[in-house]
Amino acid sequence: MNVVFMGTPEFAVPSLKCISESKHNILAVVTQTDKPKGRKGKPCAPPVKSVAIDAGYQIIQPDNINDEHVLEKLKELNPDVIVVVAFGQKISDRILDLPKHKCVNIHASLLPKYRGAAPINWAIVNGETETGITTIIMSEKMDAGEMIDQKSVAIDPEETAGELGNRLSRLGAETLLESLMQIETGSVKYTQQDEELVSLAPKIKKEDGLINWNQGEKEIHDFVRGMNPRPSAYTSLIRNNSKERIIILKTERDNSPDAGTVNVPGTIMDISNRGIKTAAKNGSIWVTEVKPEGKRMMSASAFSRGHDLKVNYLFQ
Repeated sequence: MNVVFMGTPEFAVPSLKCISESKHNILAVVTQTDKPKGRKGKPCAPPVKSVAIDAGYQIIQPDNINDEHVLEKLKELNPDVIVVVAFGQKISDRILDLPKHKCVNIHASLLPKYRGAAPINWAIVNGETETGITTIIMSEKMDAGEMIDQKSVAIDPEETAGELGNRLSRLGAETLLESLMQIETGSVKYTQQDEELVSLAPKIKKEDGLINWNQGEKEIHDFVRGMNPRPSAYTSLIRNNSKERIIILKTERDNSPDAGTVNVPGTIMDISNRGIKTAAKNGSIWVTEVKPEGKRMMSASAFSRGHDLKVNYLFQ
């Protein structure tokens, strides 16, 4: 089939590569515009664009995918199907209805659970033990289209959102190819989503990463994993009437006999080579990897030595 591919971040790269290596013909790659990065703000190409350049594909980078000139360009290309993987812009009905086989989307959840922009993050934050990939025909309502295929995976209890995202991106590419084959051969079976089972996964903003130490140690551990690598969980270190913002990258649940000792949540209970033992609502948790604001990531033990941390200092 003749395919137009729409995608932007690293998550979409395996899907683009899989289609590129298949019998399908990629007419063009549509991706977001280059964005400034780093302290100097130098424009940086999205990961999908870099792959498309290497493969020699025509690249379209619209400020707005729904502009009239973009629609006309897509009409000229006349694709059999448009594949959308984490593109990042809302697509109008005129584009959704343009290809012969509509627009096929990969979503990183077991729909109808976790519709929205951050399904991987929310699945981990909410302590889910299973998630997966769903391919759907796109509709005007976000992530609500008919399902083509679905594959599930177990979530490791120590896995971060970044690690799970890497696994799901590869599974998504495999599932996408199978779905395209079903569409091409006419063997596809579309399934309506059950609206009674819908849950949402809204976009997570930077300020949403604040750790609530009044939660249980499992909830805090899952929260830190779900915020890693972006937008990152953070807290403030309170000592000597000063406050310092600290990004918490990794934690370990505490299973020691005194884990249930009652302390004010956020209180530093112990400091060792393992990290910084911190009180939670129903016990304690070890902070093991941190990143002071504006500095490099480091082990929590190295941070504690460099900052002369003491027991009874407070995270809040």
